[in-house]
Amino acid sequence: MQQNHIYLRNLDIDDLFILSSLLDNPRLNSIAKILMLTPPALSHRLRKYRDYIPEFELTQKKNGYTLSEKAEQFCIKARRALKTLER
Repeated sequence: MQQNHIYLRNLDIDDLFILSSLLDNPRLNSIAKILMLTPPALSHRLRKYRDYIPEFELTQKKNGYTLSEKAEQFCIKARRALKTLER
């Protein structure tokens, strides 16, 4: 559990928005458009997460993607962090 906090400390506000968006939207192009990123920029961020968050996996499907259990946990933590920042 302590490890998760270490990884979350490496994220900036844009990362928190991206991770939170992964919970709601099954299409990466849609997320990129909503967050005003290019698809390559979003892909670069996703590679960054895979590099330093163990077991962070997105599996591409015909109608979007699925998150690994670990990725979903980080996305939930990111959403909580955003809500905390909103207060």
